[in-house]
Amino acid sequence: MTGGLRPARLFVGASATGPGPAPVPEPAPVPEPAGGPGPAPGPEPAPAPEPPRARHAARRSAAPRPPKSLVADGRRYDVVRAWPRGRNHALLELTSGGATVAGQWFADGDALAEAARGAPAPASVVGDVLLQPAGADARLRALPGVLAEAGALLVAHRPGRRAVVALPGPGAAPRAFAKVVRPSRSHDLAGRGRLVAELIDGVTVPRLLEGSDLEAGVLLWSVVPGRTLHDLGADGDWTPSRAHHAWRAAGAAVTRLHDAPQDRVAARHGAEDELSAIAHWLDPAVAHGLLDPELVARAGDRVTAALLADRGGDDLGVLHRDLHDKQLLLADPVEAGDAGAGEGADDGAGEGADGGVVGADADGDAGGGGVGAYAVDGAAIAGAGPVGMIDVDTLAVGERALDIANAVVHLELRQAQGLLRPDLAHAARAGLLAGAAPTDTERVADYADATRLRLAGVYAYRPRWRAVATDLLRRVAQPTP
Repeated sequence: MTGGLRPARLFVGASATGPGPAPVPEPAPVPEPAGGPGPAPGPEPAPAPEPPRARHAARRSAAPRPPKSLVADGRRYDVVRAWPRGRNHALLELTSGGATVAGQWFADGDALAEAARGAPAPASVVGDVLLQPAGADARLRALPGVLAEAGALLVAHRPGRRAVVALPGPGAAPRAFAKVVRPSRSHDLAGRGRLVAELIDGVTVPRLLEGSDLEAGVLLWSVVPGRTLHDLGADGDWTPSRAHHAWRAAGAAVTRLHDAPQDRVAARHGAEDELSAIAHWLDPAVAHGLLDPELVARAGDRVTAALLADRGGDDLGVLHRDLHDKQLLLADPVEAGDAGAGEGADDGAGEGADGGVVGADADGDAGGGGVGAYAVDGAAIAGAGPVGMIDVDTLAVGERALDIANAVVHLELRQAQGLLRPDLAHAARAGLLAGAAPTDTERVADYADATRLRLAGVYAYRPRWRAVATDLLRRVAQPTP
């Protein structure tokens, strides 16, 4: 995180009531939200804390930031979302005429010029942005070849990091998904995919297919059947009973993942690492004037104190680390079950998990989702079809409460976005908690605030949802009794 804040003081500003939390060791690499790319650069040492007046001055004269839109050759490009790589660089997803285009923003003109010199055609510079349509990427050299197949569809592209391409099948559905990464990362990702299949007994996982070229950075993965819980909830056809049953099945599938043998997973993700993931988003968001520094400082103090006050350790499991409704699929329609189940199941776990409030979350995508490389198939719950789970790229051992909280808060987000009715969000949360059965609901509440704060940073970089980001931040900084 270029120019970022050390974990010892993760957020802009500091509490005036005391010395603050104890220093935290340097974290492991940070995953990116929604189905996301690989680890981000680690943080650098922080400058000395600024006095309050300096912080207010910084807010008035924010550093240059990624644009909301730009025009090139008479076409308008709107920024859908951005992934900051520190304060002076961001990866972009733009849309123009219904087409998705990747790009990079640079605050420094020399850095932009250097990136442009190495970018293959048809990349072009527009203002302070390098547009990279049609898979133009100097570091993902195999991507244009994958896209050359007739009918291939570029699903996602984060320049220099990864791309996902849907490969056409005999019918409307794709036959496979190609994930294109830097060749140096392909063997590790292939190994993680095989590990997931071995870890979760009785669960079906997409397999690495013949035709993969690891030396070129191209991994072909079988298709995960089903629709995401996000899409099923947004369609408007669900009843609360169906939502409850679907999410209860999802919760049971999550438990299967959490119960997998921990000794096979080398990565660890603790409270300190989660705080660093939050700082990865908040530091540039404050520097770019997207979030109020005083609210960030207040919310950061609360979350830091809560996560570090209880180190957990007793309720560990194998985590997804980016679990949300776009990462979970249902292969078969959920049949209506007992209409009373959705209401009754919320009386205990639902209230304890997040204070009984269904309000405003944000997508992480700690990030991404919808289409990915991995899936879990199982969770036999009456009235629910097989559950799939994708994008388990950030598998690690950590507190189970983190995954559960991330999913709960994403249900809040969908309601705030107008994508999920309040009654469905309530029933879905109750079902998730019934299926996952967390043993420490207070710890889930701690991680729920941490998720809201991280996603405030994520959604600050999505122009359409900046008001949602502010609401998330205020909810953590100014909690209601």
